[in-house]
Amino acid sequence: MSLSIDTKGTAAKIVNETVLHKRYITVWNRTTQFEDGRVIDWDVVGHDTPYPTFVVVFTFDTKKKTTCILKEYAQGTNEIKYTCVAGSYDQRKHQSVLEAAQHELSEEARLKGGEWINLLPANHSPDGISELKWGKNRFIPYLCLDPIEDENPLERDAEEYIQVVKGVIIDHLESFITQGEMMLPSVQTSWMALSYLRKNNFL
Repeated sequence: MSLSIDTKGTAAKIVNETVLHKRYITVWNRTTQFEDGRVIDWDVVGHDTPYPTFVVVFTFDTKKKTTCILKEYAQGTNEIKYTCVAGSYDQRKHQSVLEAAQHELSEEARLKGGEWINLLPANHSPDGISELKWGKNRFIPYLCLDPIEDENPLERDAEEYIQVVKGVIIDHLESFITQGEMMLPSVQTSWMALSYLRKNNFL
């Protein structure tokens, strides 16, 4: 058997899908059928919203060669972890996915403006990158070059427990990643951003 990479959500036939639980997070029972005929039931977790589910933003100061990240409470493991700016895309309040990213940058990092680059590969599903093997959520990774301080930032959500960490050099960022101290969507976005920065001679 030879499997081909599929990033467009068509790797198996979805036979049936029903909601088992729904609050902030939704749990589905999904039944899929593989090409070899096997039919499997899965627990699939995520947000019951249109794609992309959320955005992740890596910032970079082109003069100082630093980034701004966060220390944030992760409720699932009851830990404080490093993250990039991240948050949901809500079609009811955002005019675009980019606007969602800009709002999150203001809310979480107290920054605004800058040059914005969508890091999603051209041949990838526009729905975004999958967050987890067993999760339904997808995200769009962004790089924001040279944002500035937002003197009137948007209000954070009531449940957010965040500390802004400014002036992080890339060596330290890579150390946080290799020590397992950063959340995975932020790792993915950081990797893609650093690749872009190196390819375009910013690093």
